[in-house]
Amino acid sequence: MKNKLTLAILLSACLCMSGLALAGQSGNYPARSGPQDPGVRGGAPGAGDPLPNIQINELGLFREGQFRATELESTCEGCAQLIPGTPNGQDPLLNTITNSAGLGARFNGDQCTICHSQPALGGSGGFLVPNPQDPVAQHRPPENPMFDLIPHRKGQTNVTPSFIKQYGPIREARFILKPDGTPDGGVHQLFTVVGRTDDPTIPGCTIDVLKQPDFETQLKNKNVIFRIPLQLFGLGLIDSIQDIEILARHDATAAYRAANGITGMPNTSGNDGTITRFGWKAQNKSLTIFSGEAYNVEMGVTNELFPQATEENPLCNGPQKPHPNDITRTDTDDSENDGFNNPLHILPDWMEFSLFMRFLDAPQPVALTASAQRGKELFGTGADNLGIGCAACHTPQMQTATSIKSAALSGITANLYSDLLTHHMGKNLADNITQGAAKGDMFRSQPLWGVGQRKFFLHDGRTDDLLVAIQEHASSAGCTENVGCPKGGYPPSEANQVVNRFNSLKKNDQQAILDFLRSL
Repeated sequence: MKNKLTLAILLSACLCMSGLALAGQSGNYPARSGPQDPGVRGGAPGAGDPLPNIQINELGLFREGQFRATELESTCEGCAQLIPGTPNGQDPLLNTITNSAGLGARFNGDQCTICHSQPALGGSGGFLVPNPQDPVAQHRPPENPMFDLIPHRKGQTNVTPSFIKQYGPIREARFILKPDGTPDGGVHQLFTVVGRTDDPTIPGCTIDVLKQPDFETQLKNKNVIFRIPLQLFGLGLIDSIQDIEILARHDATAAYRAANGITGMPNTSGNDGTITRFGWKAQNKSLTIFSGEAYNVEMGVTNELFPQATEENPLCNGPQKPHPNDITRTDTDDSENDGFNNPLHILPDWMEFSLFMRFLDAPQPVALTASAQRGKELFGTGADNLGIGCAACHTPQMQTATSIKSAALSGITANLYSDLLTHHMGKNLADNITQGAAKGDMFRSQPLWGVGQRKFFLHDGRTDDLLVAIQEHASSAGCTENVGCPKGGYPPSEANQVVNRFNSLKKNDQQAILDFLRSL
């Protein structure tokens, strides 16, 4: 195996170079009039490792998938500075040398882990050094990589949209409605390859041929909503939970949920009716679908699951870029790391990404302080009428199936803090986009494991403060914006009673819940 990057190096590099190792959870807070989010928990990431009990072949696939997720994409087959699949010897989060090929004409990112780096590879959005090509002594402080690094890499001349802030969240943009007034809901990529200096096959790809979307007009028309990247930790465990387990946990908490004004419903596959569970609205069925879709939607790389490019203009794709680009390797030798006879190189990138996610362990919590232990009790168990009701949506535990081929995934207790169902969240959080059975005001209960080291919260990253995120769960009926809002508006948030109970707590009990969440 040519990939010599070790897991330890990857994790260490991510933690150090992301610049996000903040002050640890001490339980001592500055003078204030009320509770305060302790902030991103410092110390070791507590995430990014493979599952315990993973067998040797699974570990090989995990590390290969992890490596491929760190590769920096070029835009044509002959443009990569190294043969695709070859380690470039650089820190995964300070990449400047392209060692993969296939970046689309439109994209949001040029490297998987650029959006999944906090607090370790596979996390949610973090900050990166914006000028990795410069000597370490000249590095600017880490920032949102969408602000400067991605839009201007390799000479690209993109204008950074106004909603991408230097120290704000990584965001993708979706339009609510199409120009004809019909529902849109799809991702509109932020950047293009115009100005690229390392691809001689697209000399005709100019600003007149390929423009960035007119985000400023769409913002003025209130037709844009945002989504931020979710962490990948523990997704293999979530993928291994059976529908009957999800529904049984839901049924077992019927009285508990009713007492808290909470219902919840699954989003489902339109083909087989089984529960979908990945994404902000639980719109994706499996890790493989999520992987292939993200490769095409976020990076413009066509693949066997999504073979058509999101931008097919031949002037900006070039004659050397085949479609689908990322496919099962069938070469007779490994001269391009595509050898059919090399078991680690047969699989396409999108499948390797899904295996990386499948065997990526869940985030590990830290030991509870006395305050955090009190917060856990107030949060609730979900099995009875204890606490203020948070666990009515954020189910503390589920069990994976016992009949899974992999022992690392079979019969495991997943401490995910999610029911994996969608809930009405009211007008304040509504994005007016329907995906499957999840209407414009509905979102999946996001798993809270790892929340202690997340930087931004809610689907659009509107806050980095857990206290604000809790308050934003409360909402009356109606519509915040008329664009895409259904006649009659939305019902009130299912979380209203729980938020009211939180607000009625003593200040030290509110603080205890925040301390508990930051321990996860």
